[in-house]
Amino acid sequence: MYIPPHFMMQDEAEMRSLMRSYDFALVLAPGMPDLAATHIPLKLSDERHVLIGHVARHNPIAEAIRAGQEAMAVFTGPHAYVSPTWYSNPAREVPTWNYVAVHAFGRFIPLEGEEAERSLSSQIADFEAEWRITDIPEKQRARLEAGLQAFELEIHRLQGKAKLSQNKSVSERLKLAEALNERGEHAIAYHMVEDRE
Repeated sequence: MYIPPHFMMQDEAEMRSLMRSYDFALVLAPGMPDLAATHIPLKLSDERHVLIGHVARHNPIAEAIRAGQEAMAVFTGPHAYVSPTWYSNPAREVPTWNYVAVHAFGRFIPLEGEEAERSLSSQIADFEAEWRITDIPEKQRARLEAGLQAFELEIHRLQGKAKLSQNKSVSERLKLAEALNERGEHAIAYHMVEDRE
């Protein structure tokens, strides 16, 4: 990802927070004949430095998972269009897009059997308090799990970009954040105000 120095995220805790908040990711891995890509929710396990997920066993990316290949997960945070008309001097500005994104690079670890069931249960527990995978009768659960490929993505490196008009003055950034708030783009406006330096 192209990251000019003033847009580079340095704080790993901040990147992990974004990955938890915007956990529906795009996962990319080598495939046949091109890149394999899939959109899936991923659970971040901070203590183990892994992302936990699963795909349908027939998804082309499942082959890369079973082979333990390198992969990248792209987490897209809040983003919004920024109009030149919001600046003090619109004639000197151009339209742009502000956003926050994190790329996690690592290697797949395929999970099977009890490990796979534990990872599925862990993911479900993040979204669902009333239902557990063990609520399904054992034979039906076995058929369901046979159709899935559970995995962990062991994180080797994180790369984050927060393009929040840091190349503009604080007063201009606040003006842009106000315009974004008026349009209902509260999340990106919050980051622009929170991250000002």
